[in-house]
Amino acid sequence: MAVNYQHVKNRIMKEEKNVTSNEGQVMQIDAFLLQIKNKSDKLMNYFLVLYFIIGLILAFFYDTWTIAIGVGSLSLIAYYSTKILMPNSNLYQYVLSIVFGIFMAQYIYQMHGLFEMHFVAFIGSTVLITYQNWKLQIPLALVVIVHHASFGYLQYIGYNKIYFTQLDYMTLQTFIIHGILATTVFFICGLWAYHFKKYSERHIEQTFEMGRLQEEKLQKEAIERSNEELTKSNKELDRFVYSVSHDLRAPLSSMLGVIGLSETGTEDAFMLKNMTMLKTSIKKLDSFIQDILDYSRNARMEIEKEEIHFSDLLKDISNDLKFMCDGKQKQVDIRTMISNGIAFYSDKNRLKIILNNLISNAIRYQNPETSDPFVEIEVNISNTAVNICIKDNGVGIGKEHHEKIFGMFYRVSKKSTGSGLGLYIVKETIEKLEGSIALKSEIGKGSEFNIYIPNLIS
Repeated sequence: MAVNYQHVKNRIMKEEKNVTSNEGQVMQIDAFLLQIKNKSDKLMNYFLVLYFIIGLILAFFYDTWTIAIGVGSLSLIAYYSTKILMPNSNLYQYVLSIVFGIFMAQYIYQMHGLFEMHFVAFIGSTVLITYQNWKLQIPLALVVIVHHASFGYLQYIGYNKIYFTQLDYMTLQTFIIHGILATTVFFICGLWAYHFKKYSERHIEQTFEMGRLQEEKLQKEAIERSNEELTKSNKELDRFVYSVSHDLRAPLSSMLGVIGLSETGTEDAFMLKNMTMLKTSIKKLDSFIQDILDYSRNARMEIEKEEIHFSDLLKDISNDLKFMCDGKQKQVDIRTMISNGIAFYSDKNRLKIILNNLISNAIRYQNPETSDPFVEIEVNISNTAVNICIKDNGVGIGKEHHEKIFGMFYRVSKKSTGSGLGLYIVKETIEKLEGSIALKSEIGKGSEFNIYIPNLIS
């Protein structure tokens, strides 16, 4: 039942050219066509052998061995040689159609004009339907018409031993009637082949469509399961991170309290120096734990959109960082300039992480030679975004560090007291909000961070 489905394959490839599974579908079509073609060819082998044997049987009764062996053998040779020499062509199927017509003419001749044997051609026509190619009816129809016309004419003019019909001759009226009936049979068989072909095409398309829908359904279910598992995992991880951070930071707070009490109860300079170093290390470890906690939450938490009031947000951050300076550092003046009047929506927690890290860095790395250290935060809000400029007059950052400063665990120098995660978290958080950050800084002249974050008001 082989048929040319090339236009079906082309349509599928055109509709699904951006789908990675398209190649697999085309391979399945080719495999399906090859299977049908092989089955049809195998069926034709049985019919050809049967036709040849029938010719030998007729030769036994009518003593027509030369015709049975000669014509039958040549027909088989023509079919199989075409099939072998042209394996990638369907030409052998058209040769087969002609062979069926020749076997009809052979039987009529072998039986000395038993015209009813032309029904053998109709059997061949029916068998050809299995290829689902209506064009295969054309060669067979031409052979039958040419055979009937030529042999009928030779018999009519009195040519001996034509063995076309056992009548004296076939009248023109009889010939026309037989021609119409034969053509009708071939037309009906061709029509069946055409409709079988269309049915097979629709079946293939429906099969692929059902497969595509089933695949989409399975993918959707898999994504839903993955999302549920991911949500569950994130919640469990949140609880774990909170528990671990709490369990780690609680002892540190206790240690700071004990150190504070010990400092008030001793005047030993050596002990006070060691306690100060210990207290510094504890604060650094606490800061490191907080940075890891911020990084973990930023990577997993969804963006929560809410209206941002920068004046309140910066006021809270300033109050939190008010007592950050130790006795060796000057109090930093935190200045804010905010353009109000336009509503801005974003993730408040992430904005707090960004601003808290940058402002605390400005306080931490102030220039000891400056008498009035400051941090200036300028916020300009538009309908589409917010531009935040954080400027300080601290120690500054050398240009050779500008490209590396936002890397994980990167420190400008060994004297840096941070965890090396702060600016990395800032950059990751800003990118999570689909924004950007740029740095301008020189040694001894302070730093300026320019931040762009889109407005999520829509």
